Amino acid sequence: MDKSLVKFSANELFEETETNLPQKRSFLPSVFISAALPLRDTKRNVFIRKYNNVTMKLSGAERVPYGKYGRLLLSILTTHAVQEKNKETPNEIILRYESLQQLLDEMQLPRQRGKDVMEQLECFKECSFIYEEVQTKYIKTPSLFENDPDFEGMKEVKAEKVSTGLIPFFEAMQYISITDKNKNKKNMAFEIKLAVPFINLSQKHSVPINYTEYKNISSALGKDLYAWFCYRNNFITNDEPLFVPRHSLVEQFMPVQNSNNPQSQESVNFNHIKEVVEDIKKKHYPELNVSFLKDGSGLELRKSPPVILPDDKVRYVLVTSDN
Repeated sequence: MDKSLVKFSANELFEETETNLPQKRSFLPSVFISAALPLRDTKRNVFIRKYNNVTMKLSGAERVPYGKYGRLLLSILTTHAVQEKNKETPNEIILRYESLQQLLDEMQLPRQRGKDVMEQLECFKECSFIYEEVQTKYIKTPSLFENDPDFEGMKEVKAEKVSTGLIPFFEAMQYISITDKNKNKKNMAFEIKLAVPFINLSQKHSVPINYTEYKNISSALGKDLYAWFCYRNNFITNDEPLFVPRHSLVEQFMPVQNSNNPQSQESVNFNHIKEVVEDIKKKHYPELNVSFLKDGSGLELRKSPPVILPDDKVRYVLVTSDN
């Protein structure tokens, strides 16, 4: 057996979750659903993720945000950017917390997760990302090109629109650390000023999710898949199922890297994705209308009931212009 094949822990899939927390609505930027944060600590200050027509490059001072707590914090930051957009000063959003515990309460996390969240805050405050999206369209040859020999005889031309941007997460962050008699540091009085480009991105291209369920999914991969299901469900009609080939599914969520046997590694990664999806459907999104084809060629996603919280008066509205 190829030694490069990844072994997964069952604890990552079946970790006990909290079920008595109030259901909470939240948002994620759609670009981080197409090309997500790294699943684990890369221990590098640059991370590049490509999928289809989207390329994302995260750059930090020492490390970039990662894992399940990085994803939860990103959702909290995005939600503030989306929900506070109607203020008189929409381009100035400052988050204030009297203590780290107050932030943990908002994230529905226990006190023991303070170190993990603080680690991700340190990553976000020094991190920015560059995204590039390429949109392709075939158009009838315009009369402008009629006298250009390079376009002579062509009935249509291939046009590509490239959108790119450099986006920091924070414009500024301040906090006070107090050291107790045992020389343990306790963080208090947080103030985070979100960067204007991040606010604009969040307000124009965000996807609503059920944060409580998102939080309770134990693995970072599971969170990515859940968010993707919520996102893709907006584009599916009742009679048009979405087929996702096995290779595309692996390439987006668990791309094969540095393997001596890429085909075997892809099979392992696909089986792991399948297990995580089944766990999501069982515990977190029982009405999810997804099935894996028996021949192992991929999955098929049909229109599912949208994620609606008990106190929602209307259905979620997709806050994105992506197609």
